Amino acid sequence: MTYLAEPHDGAYAAVLADSLRDVAADLRTIDPVDLVSFIRFGSFPAIEDLIQSSAELFFKHGTLISAWTACVDLAWDSLPLVTLGLEFRHPLVSVFFDLLLGARGDEVAVRAVLFEEPVADRAGALDRLARALAEAQLPRRAAGRSAALGLVPGVRPGLLGQ
Repeated sequence: MTYLAEPHDGAYAAVLADSLRDVAADLRTIDPVDLVSFIRFGSFPAIEDLIQSSAELFFKHGTLISAWTACVDLAWDSLPLVTLGLEFRHPLVSVFFDLLLGARGDEVAVRAVLFEEPVADRAGALDRLARALAEAQLPRRAAGRSAALGLVPGVRPGLLGQ
């Protein structure tokens, strides 16, 4: 049976945002022009691949995935804002949320929090979410795409054989 928590409680977004800080930072290394064009042309497999590439640096496989929703706000009178729909999956809890990437920082907007077993109260629900996120994260190591590729900071990668 599934139990729904109140998604508009900012505490769920805060717990999630804290765990996603590295993923959001890695997604920001993507050229914004490329990301916007993928969204505008509905290239959801490409968006999913980018999300998976960033998520696999910090989370166990299959725990943080694309929800195949994305949009971009490119109004003339404001800074661009990219919204990526994501899903966190764990045997204890699933969370459907949007990750908003903007020039002024990143935000998390929770759409739904689903628990597989009943929770006694809000504090217990938040604790269960925090434990699930901690279990899903990979052990800490040098952060970012460069570390995963074995690149040394300050050293420009070249072509093999040069």
